[in-house]
Amino acid sequence: MPIRATRPATRLPGGRAAVAALSAALVAAVVGLSGCTLVEEAVREREAAASDTSPTAAAPADQDTGQDTGQDTGPTREPGEETTDDRPVTTLSVGGATIEVAAPAATVEAEDDTPGLHTVTLELAPGEVADLALTSAGALDVDSDGSVTVLDGAGTPVAALAPPAPGERTDGSTPRVTVSDVDPTHARLQVDDRVRPGEDPRAADETVRFTFAVGDHAIDRATWGENEGGRSLAVDPSDWVRHAGEAGLALVRAQLVAAEPEADSTTMDDQLVCHAVGAPDKATWNLEPWRPDVGLILTATAHCNPV
Repeated sequence: MPIRATRPATRLPGGRAAVAALSAALVAAVVGLSGCTLVEEAVREREAAASDTSPTAAAPADQDTGQDTGQDTGPTREPGEETTDDRPVTTLSVGGATIEVAAPAATVEAEDDTPGLHTVTLELAPGEVADLALTSAGALDVDSDGSVTVLDGAGTPVAALAPPAPGERTDGSTPRVTVSDVDPTHARLQVDDRVRPGEDPRAADETVRFTFAVGDHAIDRATWGENEGGRSLAVDPSDWVRHAGEAGLALVRAQLVAAEPEADSTTMDDQLVCHAVGAPDKATWNLEPWRPDVGLILTATAHCNPV
Protein backbone atom coordinates (compact mmCIF):
# COMPACT_ATOMS: atom_id res chain seq x y z
CA MET A 1 0.00 0.00 0.00
CA PRO A 2 1.45 3.38 -0.91
CA ILE A 3 1.70 4.81 2.58
CA ARG A 4 4.67 6.72 3.87
CA ALA A 5 5.42 7.53 7.48
CA THR A 6 7.92 10.11 8.59
CA ARG A 7 9.00 8.48 11.83
CA PRO A 8 12.83 8.45 11.90
CA ALA A 9 14.48 5.06 12.17
CA THR A 10 16.14 4.11 15.44
CA ARG A 11 19.93 4.31 15.26
CA LEU A 12 21.61 1.03 16.16
CA PRO A 13 24.94 0.85 17.96
CA GLY A 14 28.07 0.06 16.02
CA GLY A 15 27.64 -1.77 12.75
CA ARG A 16 24.51 -3.63 13.79
CA ALA A 17 22.22 -1.38 11.74
CA ALA A 18 23.37 -3.09 8.57
CA VAL A 19 22.93 -6.51 10.17
CA ALA A 20 19.40 -5.60 11.27
CA ALA A 21 18.46 -4.36 7.81
CA LEU A 22 19.85 -7.52 6.22
CA SER A 23 17.98 -9.65 8.74
CA ALA A 24 14.71 -7.89 7.92
CA ALA A 25 15.20 -8.39 4.20
CA LEU A 26 16.05 -12.07 4.66
CA VAL A 27 13.00 -12.74 6.81
CA ALA A 28 10.73 -10.98 4.31
CA ALA A 29 12.20 -13.13 1.53
CA VAL A 30 11.78 -16.32 3.56
CA VAL A 31 8.14 -15.73 4.41
CA GLY A 32 7.46 -14.67 0.84
CA LEU A 33 5.31 -11.69 1.75
CA SER A 34 5.70 -7.93 1.95
CA GLY A 35 6.05 -7.82 5.71
CA CYS A 36 9.54 -6.38 5.82
CA THR A 37 8.55 -3.33 7.85
CA LEU A 38 7.10 -5.45 10.64
CA VAL A 39 10.25 -7.51 10.93
CA GLU A 40 12.49 -4.48 10.63
CA GLU A 41 10.58 -2.77 13.42
CA ALA A 42 10.92 -5.82 15.67
CA VAL A 43 14.67 -5.94 15.04
CA ARG A 44 14.99 -2.21 15.70
CA GLU A 45 13.16 -2.49 19.01
CA ARG A 46 15.34 -5.34 20.21
CA GLU A 47 18.55 -3.60 19.19
CA ALA A 48 17.36 -0.37 20.79
CA ALA A 49 16.58 -2.26 24.00
CA ALA A 50 20.05 -3.79 23.90
CA SER A 51 21.64 -0.39 23.39
CA ASP A 52 19.91 0.90 26.52
CA THR A 53 22.21 -1.35 28.56
CA SER A 54 25.31 0.00 26.84
CA PRO A 55 27.74 1.86 29.14
CA THR A 56 27.85 4.73 26.66
CA ALA A 57 25.42 7.37 27.86
CA ALA A 58 23.29 9.22 25.36
CA ALA A 59 23.41 13.00 25.22
CA PRO A 60 20.61 14.67 27.22
CA ALA A 61 17.60 15.56 25.14
CA ASP A 62 18.08 19.27 25.74
CA GLN A 63 21.81 19.27 25.02
CA ASP A 64 22.89 21.06 21.85
CA THR A 65 25.44 18.83 20.14
CA GLY A 66 26.23 21.45 17.54
CA GLN A 67 25.51 18.96 14.77
CA ASP A 68 22.82 19.24 12.12
CA THR A 69 21.08 15.87 11.90
CA GLY A 70 19.59 16.75 8.55
CA GLN A 71 16.23 15.36 9.67
CA ASP A 72 12.97 17.18 9.09
CA THR A 73 11.27 17.20 12.46
CA GLY A 74 7.97 18.16 10.88
CA PRO A 75 5.47 20.75 12.07
CA THR A 76 6.30 22.50 15.32
CA ARG A 77 2.80 22.82 16.74
CA GLU A 78 2.90 22.77 20.52
CA PRO A 79 1.06 19.98 22.38
CA GLY A 80 -2.55 20.95 22.91
CA GLU A 81 -2.31 23.95 20.60
CA GLU A 82 -5.69 24.68 19.05
CA THR A 83 -6.09 24.80 15.31
CA THR A 84 -7.13 28.09 13.77
CA ASP A 85 -9.41 26.55 11.15
CA ASP A 86 -13.04 25.59 11.43
CA ARG A 87 -12.70 21.88 10.72
CA PRO A 88 -15.26 19.78 12.60
CA VAL A 89 -13.87 17.58 15.36
CA THR A 90 -15.01 13.99 15.92
CA THR A 91 -14.23 12.29 19.23
CA LEU A 92 -13.31 8.61 19.41
CA SER A 93 -13.02 6.60 22.62
CA VAL A 94 -11.03 3.37 22.38
CA GLY A 95 -8.99 1.32 24.84
CA GLY A 96 -9.62 3.84 27.61
CA ALA A 97 -8.06 6.57 25.47
CA THR A 98 -9.75 9.56 23.86
CA ILE A 99 -8.75 10.69 20.38
CA GLU A 100 -10.04 13.77 18.57
CA VAL A 101 -10.12 13.69 14.77
CA ALA A 102 -10.08 17.11 13.09
CA ALA A 103 -10.80 16.86 9.37
CA PRO A 104 -12.91 18.54 6.69
CA ALA A 105 -15.12 15.43 6.59
CA ALA A 106 -14.87 12.50 8.99
CA THR A 107 -17.18 9.74 10.19
CA VAL A 108 -16.61 7.14 12.90
CA GLU A 109 -18.67 3.96 12.92
CA ALA A 110 -18.59 1.30 15.62
CA GLU A 111 -18.50 -2.27 14.30
CA ASP A 112 -21.25 -4.22 16.05
CA ASP A 113 -19.71 -7.65 15.45
CA THR A 114 -16.30 -6.81 16.96
CA PRO A 115 -15.97 -5.25 20.43
CA GLY A 116 -13.90 -2.09 20.59
CA LEU A 117 -13.54 -1.78 16.80
CA HIS A 118 -14.30 1.41 14.88
CA THR A 119 -13.96 2.33 11.22
CA VAL A 120 -12.90 5.91 10.52
CA THR A 121 -13.65 7.36 7.07
CA LEU A 122 -11.99 10.59 5.94
CA GLU A 123 -12.43 12.68 2.82
CA LEU A 124 -9.48 14.89 1.95
CA ALA A 125 -8.67 17.01 -1.05
CA PRO A 126 -5.02 17.10 -2.14
CA GLY A 127 -3.00 19.11 0.35
CA GLU A 128 -5.66 18.91 3.06
CA VAL A 129 -4.81 17.27 6.37
CA ALA A 130 -6.54 15.37 9.12
CA ASP A 131 -5.15 15.76 12.62
CA LEU A 132 -5.36 13.16 15.38
CA ALA A 133 -5.02 14.42 18.94
CA LEU A 134 -4.78 12.20 22.01
CA THR A 135 -6.53 14.14 24.76
CA SER A 136 -6.12 11.50 27.47
CA ALA A 137 -2.89 10.48 29.20
CA GLY A 138 -0.42 8.67 26.97
CA ALA A 139 1.08 9.06 23.51
CA LEU A 140 0.55 8.34 19.82
CA ASP A 141 3.42 6.34 18.32
CA VAL A 142 3.50 6.64 14.52
CA ASP A 143 4.99 3.45 13.09
CA SER A 144 7.01 3.14 9.90
CA ASP A 145 4.16 1.54 7.93
CA GLY A 146 1.66 4.30 8.64
CA SER A 147 -0.06 2.54 11.53
CA VAL A 148 -0.32 4.29 14.90
CA THR A 149 0.03 2.69 18.33
CA VAL A 150 -1.98 4.30 21.13
CA LEU A 151 -0.07 4.15 24.42
CA ASP A 152 -1.45 4.80 27.88
CA GLY A 153 0.29 6.87 30.54
CA ALA A 154 2.54 3.93 31.43
CA GLY A 155 3.64 3.40 27.82
CA THR A 156 1.55 0.25 27.30
CA PRO A 157 -0.23 -0.25 23.95
CA VAL A 158 -3.99 0.01 24.53
CA ALA A 159 -5.23 0.48 20.95
CA ALA A 160 -4.04 0.47 17.36
CA LEU A 161 -4.83 2.44 14.22
CA ALA A 162 -4.31 0.38 11.09
CA PRO A 163 -2.56 1.94 8.07
CA PRO A 164 -5.10 4.04 6.13
CA ALA A 165 -6.49 2.46 2.98
CA PRO A 166 -7.11 5.02 0.22
CA GLY A 167 -9.64 4.46 -2.52
CA GLU A 168 -8.86 4.69 -6.22
CA ARG A 169 -9.09 7.87 -8.27
CA THR A 170 -11.11 8.02 -11.48
CA ASP A 171 -7.99 7.22 -13.51
CA GLY A 172 -7.42 4.05 -11.48
CA SER A 173 -4.40 5.38 -9.59
CA THR A 174 -4.11 5.09 -5.83
CA PRO A 175 -3.21 8.26 -3.95
CA ARG A 176 -0.36 8.25 -1.49
CA VAL A 177 -1.07 8.99 2.15
CA THR A 178 1.52 10.43 4.50
CA VAL A 179 1.21 9.71 8.23
CA SER A 180 3.52 11.76 10.42
CA ASP A 181 4.00 12.54 14.08
CA VAL A 182 3.58 16.19 15.03
CA ASP A 183 4.46 15.69 18.69
CA PRO A 184 4.00 12.85 21.22
CA THR A 185 0.21 13.27 21.33
CA HIS A 186 -0.56 14.47 17.79
CA ALA A 187 -0.40 12.73 14.42
CA ARG A 188 -1.23 14.03 10.95
CA LEU A 189 -2.61 12.36 7.82
CA GLN A 190 -2.21 14.07 4.47
CA VAL A 191 -2.83 13.18 0.84
CA ASP A 192 0.25 13.62 -1.31
CA ASP A 193 -0.79 15.92 -4.16
CA ARG A 194 2.28 15.36 -6.32
CA VAL A 195 1.59 13.87 -9.75
CA ARG A 196 3.53 10.71 -10.57
CA PRO A 197 4.54 9.72 -14.11
CA GLY A 198 1.61 8.26 -16.01
CA GLU A 199 -1.02 9.83 -13.78
CA ASP A 200 -3.73 12.16 -15.04
CA PRO A 201 -3.02 15.61 -13.51
CA ARG A 202 -6.77 16.19 -13.25
CA ALA A 203 -7.19 13.09 -11.09
CA ALA A 204 -4.62 14.43 -8.64
CA ASP A 205 -7.06 17.24 -7.80
CA GLU A 206 -9.81 14.86 -6.73
CA THR A 207 -11.03 14.54 -3.17
CA VAL A 208 -9.89 11.20 -1.77
CA ARG A 209 -11.84 8.96 0.57
CA PHE A 210 -9.88 6.55 2.72
CA THR A 211 -10.60 4.45 5.78
CA PHE A 212 -8.71 2.93 8.66
CA ALA A 213 -9.63 0.61 11.50
CA VAL A 214 -9.16 1.61 15.13
CA GLY A 215 -9.49 -1.09 17.76
CA ASP A 216 -8.52 -2.21 21.22
CA HIS A 217 -9.48 -5.91 21.17
CA ALA A 218 -6.56 -7.77 19.60
CA ILE A 219 -7.02 -11.42 20.59
CA ASP A 220 -10.24 -13.42 20.35
CA ARG A 221 -8.79 -16.35 22.30
CA ALA A 222 -5.52 -17.94 23.37
CA THR A 223 -5.58 -21.53 24.59
CA TRP A 224 -2.93 -24.02 25.66
CA GLY A 225 -2.74 -27.45 24.09
CA GLU A 226 -0.26 -30.00 22.75
CA ASN A 227 1.64 -29.71 19.47
CA GLU A 228 4.44 -31.97 18.26
CA GLY A 229 4.62 -33.50 21.70
CA GLY A 230 4.96 -30.27 23.67
CA ARG A 231 2.90 -27.44 25.12
CA SER A 232 1.55 -25.03 22.53
CA LEU A 233 -0.30 -21.72 22.84
CA ALA A 234 -2.85 -21.30 20.03
CA VAL A 235 -3.41 -17.57 19.52
CA ASP A 236 -6.43 -16.45 17.51
CA PRO A 237 -6.00 -12.73 16.72
CA SER A 238 -9.02 -10.64 15.80
CA ASP A 239 -9.57 -10.31 12.07
CA TRP A 240 -8.89 -6.57 11.93
CA VAL A 241 -5.61 -6.72 13.85
CA ARG A 242 -4.11 -9.32 11.50
CA HIS A 243 -3.71 -6.50 8.95
CA ALA A 244 -3.16 -3.58 11.33
CA GLY A 245 0.58 -3.41 10.70
CA GLU A 246 3.20 -2.70 13.33
CA ALA A 247 0.68 -1.12 15.68
CA GLY A 248 -1.49 -4.23 15.50
CA LEU A 249 1.46 -6.47 16.31
CA ALA A 250 2.36 -4.27 19.29
CA LEU A 251 -1.19 -4.54 20.62
CA VAL A 252 -1.29 -8.32 20.15
CA ARG A 253 2.03 -8.67 21.95
CA ALA A 254 0.95 -6.49 24.89
CA GLN A 255 -2.36 -8.27 25.40
CA LEU A 256 -0.85 -11.73 24.93
CA VAL A 257 1.90 -11.20 27.49
CA ALA A 258 -0.58 -9.67 29.95
CA ALA A 259 -2.82 -12.74 29.65
CA GLU A 260 -0.06 -15.35 29.31
CA PRO A 261 3.21 -14.17 30.95
CA GLU A 262 5.00 -17.28 29.66
CA ALA A 263 4.72 -15.79 26.17
CA ASP A 264 7.19 -13.08 27.20
CA SER A 265 10.24 -14.93 25.88
CA THR A 266 12.47 -14.32 22.89
CA THR A 267 11.61 -17.59 21.17
CA MET A 268 7.85 -17.12 21.51
CA ASP A 269 8.11 -13.51 20.37
CA ASP A 270 10.10 -14.61 17.30
CA GLN A 271 7.33 -17.07 16.50
CA LEU A 272 4.74 -14.32 17.01
CA VAL A 273 6.49 -11.91 14.63
CA CYS A 274 7.00 -14.72 12.10
CA HIS A 275 3.27 -15.49 12.04
CA ALA A 276 2.27 -11.81 11.88
CA VAL A 277 4.54 -11.27 8.87
CA GLY A 278 4.38 -14.58 7.05
CA ALA A 279 1.02 -16.12 7.94
CA PRO A 280 -1.34 -13.40 9.20
CA ASP A 281 -4.46 -15.21 7.98
CA LYS A 282 -3.60 -18.59 9.50
CA ALA A 283 -6.47 -19.76 11.71
CA THR A 284 -4.30 -19.73 14.83
CA TRP A 285 -0.75 -18.63 15.48
CA ASN A 286 0.74 -21.56 17.39
CA LEU A 287 3.55 -20.55 19.74
CA GLU A 288 5.62 -23.11 21.65
CA PRO A 289 7.80 -22.18 24.65
CA TRP A 290 10.00 -25.26 24.22
CA ARG A 291 11.26 -24.35 20.75
CA PRO A 292 14.93 -23.31 20.68
CA ASP A 293 15.89 -19.64 20.65
CA VAL A 294 17.56 -19.55 17.23
CA GLY A 295 16.80 -15.95 16.31
CA LEU A 296 14.21 -14.41 14.04
CA ILE A 297 15.89 -15.36 10.75
CA LEU A 298 16.15 -19.09 11.48
CA THR A 299 12.67 -19.06 12.99
CA ALA A 300 11.33 -17.75 9.69
CA THR A 301 13.46 -20.23 7.74
CA ALA A 302 11.79 -23.01 9.75
CA HIS A 303 8.33 -21.62 8.86
CA CYS A 304 7.95 -20.27 12.40
CA ASN A 305 8.61 -23.72 13.95
CA PRO A 306 12.33 -24.10 14.76
CA VAL A 307 13.46 -27.45 16.14
